Amino acid sequence: MFIVGVITFILATLHISINCVRMMRGYVDHSSLVGGPVGYLGILPQWDNVFKNTIYTAQSIVGDSVAVYRCWVLWNRSFFVVSIPLLMVLGSAVSAVMAFVVSVKAPPGTTMSESSLDVWIKIFYVLAVAQNIITTTLMGWRIAAADNQVATYRLGRGNLIPVLRILVESAALYLTAQIILLVLYLCDKNAQFIALEAITPIIQGITFNAMTIRITLRSQSQSSAHTVEIATDAHRPTIGSMPLRHISVTVTQTKHTDYDTESQSAREIK
Repeated sequence: MFIVGVITFILATLHISINCVRMMRGYVDHSSLVGGPVGYLGILPQWDNVFKNTIYTAQSIVGDSVAVYRCWVLWNRSFFVVSIPLLMVLGSAVSAVMAFVVSVKAPPGTTMSESSLDVWIKIFYVLAVAQNIITTTLMGWRIAAADNQVATYRLGRGNLIPVLRILVESAALYLTAQIILLVLYLCDKNAQFIALEAITPIIQGITFNAMTIRITLRSQSQSSAHTVEIATDAHRPTIGSMPLRHISVTVTQTKHTDYDTESQSAREIK
């Protein structure tokens, strides 16, 4: 996870850097040329545009691969369970490569909707959304089922439901951004570019790192609480290394008294 975090951080940094370069070149260097900034930013085979889209697809594929890996671990490393999401990630990679080839070979002045690039972009977005829905559902189902199985044997609150909440919150944010991007792209709205540029920091900063940090902090908090509890219970007698707990025991006693009725009556008359 540390290596993946470093990779996503580098990709996110490159993505925002190339966006700054494109903004400066479009609104400063090409502001007085034919077409202006919009004309420059819309050139498909421009090297910075191709590089930016390549970084975005790489970041998205890395994030989707991590989701498949986590799902694979939770399901006892069963490739059968993650076979469909894994095929979807491979399909996203293929569509990304094809989009890269088409954008490089596109003639000047060609827009995304006028070339075969449009088809590959739609395939990439649809596969990404479907894959995240499947992996999030599988992970949530697995954690909820495990928590339900141990519910009758544990004392106090479980530790799995908070982890499930963190997982679902992070995945839902990423999935929502992807759905918004897909809808805006299908509707051909310019707001799609806002959602597109927001996907990369969401993957790196929220979906991956924030989820890892939240789970780590929760684990450390539980470890500290467990240490304090052990120190508090140190004075209690133990069997081996297991501390004994105080339990309440209620004992009910029933007393029966038998006596001779005739002897008792004679003593009372006398």
